[in-house]
Amino acid sequence: MAFLYLLLLSAGLLLQGPVLANEKPNIFLWMVDDLSYRNFSFGGGPTPTRRLGKAAENGVSFAKAWSNAICRPTRGILMTGEYATKTGWWGQSHPLPTNLGKDFGTFGNLAKSQGYRTLIVGKWQLEGRIAQHGFDHYCLWQKSDGVGAKKLREDYVELANGTAFDPADRGGRVAQNRFWHPLVVRHLWPAQHEMLITTPDDFGPNLFAECVRDFLAVNKTVPFFIYWAGVLAHQHWDTVLESQAWSAMPKVEGTKIFNVLGREAEGTGSLASNLDYADRIAGYLKKLIRREGYYNNTIFVFTSDNASHGFGKGSLKSERGVHVPLIVWGGLVKKRGEVARLISLVDIYNTFSELMGAGIDSSRPNSYSWADYWTGKSNKVVRRWMIGYRGEENSEGVIEPDFTVRNSRFIRDG
Repeated sequence: MAFLYLLLLSAGLLLQGPVLANEKPNIFLWMVDDLSYRNFSFGGGPTPTRRLGKAAENGVSFAKAWSNAICRPTRGILMTGEYATKTGWWGQSHPLPTNLGKDFGTFGNLAKSQGYRTLIVGKWQLEGRIAQHGFDHYCLWQKSDGVGAKKLREDYVELANGTAFDPADRGGRVAQNRFWHPLVVRHLWPAQHEMLITTPDDFGPNLFAECVRDFLAVNKTVPFFIYWAGVLAHQHWDTVLESQAWSAMPKVEGTKIFNVLGREAEGTGSLASNLDYADRIAGYLKKLIRREGYYNNTIFVFTSDNASHGFGKGSLKSERGVHVPLIVWGGLVKKRGEVARLISLVDIYNTFSELMGAGIDSSRPNSYSWADYWTGKSNKVVRRWMIGYRGEENSEGVIEPDFTVRNSRFIRDG
């Protein structure tokens, strides 16, 4: 028995956790909401983000990563590898003209086709049903397959015995606050559409982290793809202040890593407190993936949908609205530290496609694969220029797009 133990130890099998038959990498994508590259300490910001900074040092951190200027156009390129010239996702209009999953196929559909178990957590902000976008499991704020948003809120208020709305409840409207006392529906088990009955002390990002934890605990036989569409650090409507405001964060003790069970709000919110808490969640997720034995075969990607409120969100000038963090780390990622390569979030689709074993989808030529660069198989230049945009309808219902373009040396605003 001792000989068998030593043999397994020498082969590394006791240290690697679940060993998958096809050896496809697990992929975890976390896109935070409204945070600029320059908000982070590694981007020159004043708030320490040491956990993400450590990930940047041990993986690869792109100092020149672009999204689009506002969130929905970013989600369009991120999930499909297609620009709005094809998807129609120029701006924030609702409803948007296409269903990304049904009409084009998202990275969720891609992952499912390659044998991955898929999970989406956080916010939705898409058209159509969850299943149409390739996600088997979900834990979402204000979204459930087969139940409309209005009916969902009505059901929530009824199930919560009318306690879902309190004008002093840290700024929440009826079941609409994404942070404290949120309406969250999850589907992790055979039981369909489990609506969580939350309290004023329940914090949305903590609930999403718990869903990730529970998903990882039982997913031991197939590779996983997790897409966390975050709510941090978006401002919310405060019904007391009657204005947009930063949400208060849960109380933490000193330098202690994010505690999933921490429920006590601490003070008033700020960009700095939201950023600090996002950093703590990143540290927790790294520890969680290590504890479950997945780290050696997992690629973790961290980015943002657009710049922060008050800094450049929505702007195409001087790359203020489109300059976002993009950090890639994990057991399969080559340590490069900060690099000045140009990368766009439109590249995520074909990078994932190659990593998942489907190869590069030539029908999406604007999405370039970084798979070999991330894993250290190549140092070649992948992208030489990139574009950012937004567009809204004018009074006649015609989209008026605006653009910004850059290469390694110059930026031209629209």
